[in-house]
Amino acid sequence: MEKEPTKQTQSSTPRWVQPEHVLLASLLVLPYVSYLGLVGLASFLVWSLIKQPQPIGNLLYRQGWLWLTVGLAINVLLSYAPGESALQSFNFIPFFVFYAALVVAIGNFRHPIETLQRWALVLLLGSIPISLRSIVEFYFNAPTVKAQWQGVPWLDWLYLQYDYGHRADSVFGHPNILASYLVITLGLGLGLSVYYLRYHRRAPAAPWVYGSVVLALVGIFCSGSRNGLLVAGLQLLIVGWSMRHNRFVALAGLGAIVALGVAGLTWGFGGRSLVEAFQTITLRFEVWRVAITMLGDNPWWIGSGLGTFKLKYEPFSAAEYPYLAHPHNLIIMFATELGLPLAILFFTIVGMIVFRGSKALFAGLASDPKGLIVAAYFLGFVGVMGFAMFDLSFYDARVNVLGWIMLAVIQSTPALVPADQGSGPKSPSPLSGQSKDPTLKQP
Repeated sequence: MEKEPTKQTQSSTPRWVQPEHVLLASLLVLPYVSYLGLVGLASFLVWSLIKQPQPIGNLLYRQGWLWLTVGLAINVLLSYAPGESALQSFNFIPFFVFYAALVVAIGNFRHPIETLQRWALVLLLGSIPISLRSIVEFYFNAPTVKAQWQGVPWLDWLYLQYDYGHRADSVFGHPNILASYLVITLGLGLGLSVYYLRYHRRAPAAPWVYGSVVLALVGIFCSGSRNGLLVAGLQLLIVGWSMRHNRFVALAGLGAIVALGVAGLTWGFGGRSLVEAFQTITLRFEVWRVAITMLGDNPWWIGSGLGTFKLKYEPFSAAEYPYLAHPHNLIIMFATELGLPLAILFFTIVGMIVFRGSKALFAGLASDPKGLIVAAYFLGFVGVMGFAMFDLSFYDARVNVLGWIMLAVIQSTPALVPADQGSGPKSPSPLSGQSKDPTLKQP
């Protein structure tokens, strides 16, 4: 039997080629030079498959990802449009393997919590230019400003793009993808903020973390995404409730929600007034109705095939939509395109991972301050799944990568945050009061 690599054998690898460093560099450049970042992530994946194929394969088999892959292959073969379904399957199958490679890698990192903290900081601080650009775009896309500056040569790059109205898309090409990316980084930032407020208020990185969180909220507003704002509000409520004994955090969270509401009343959402923005939410229900109707037109056990919703959609079946790329809900999309069995299998696998991870987190959080670093990834995953209930952004690999990173950390939680065994003195809850965590070096 092949002997699995251990932390000791991995430590013989030169420091500058450690997999966590490759991942870190790739995540840093991913939003800006996406192909370069994806090449780095692909290199990590290939390296992992060469070095540790057995534990990766075991995890994929044990959790059911291999069976899901077989189901996807059958779905492609029986699809209404096999070529389109084969292409869309690349949004899933390679990421199953990437997820498993991440889980194995996290288990072999010399200092996994410190590594995850660096990842979160890089993703959060790396979003600062994205948020700043969204603010600039929001300003120049205002109707009165656009009328003044349109035609100026050095602003052609902005005004010659697709017009999404009074909305920003920054580096992502679509405002909703911008919002999806920022709610994930916002979740990481909120988790890190709780950690720094609880243990290291004077850490050099703390002000940058707080500032990045504020900028992410502003960036989400500038995207004009109602879904993004709803998810951000949910994340703020989760943090506010968990930190309700800390008056400063509770008031800050409430203030952020009020500020978003006031901004919506003042500037609207993407050129729509607050009333108009929420009235048009009913259109989402109309889209879901059309998608569920399609479910009855295909065998429930196999679906019409990945990516076929847009091909089978009849123009204006849902009012005001001559074309729809997807049904704006991950559960409904899986049910209609993959069939109910594969949809149930996928969400059962993910649900069990989240259940076990959450159980381990809550069991160990009171006695292990490092759990708050891991909790940041849970908040990021709230952003992933919350957004997927009203819109889909996994077609952008930059967002898709982040979602699988969040899930890989959640899967690793039982090993990262071991439950308190009841021996020795109890530590105070990390969500109340203030104390020091001497276990981590603070950037």
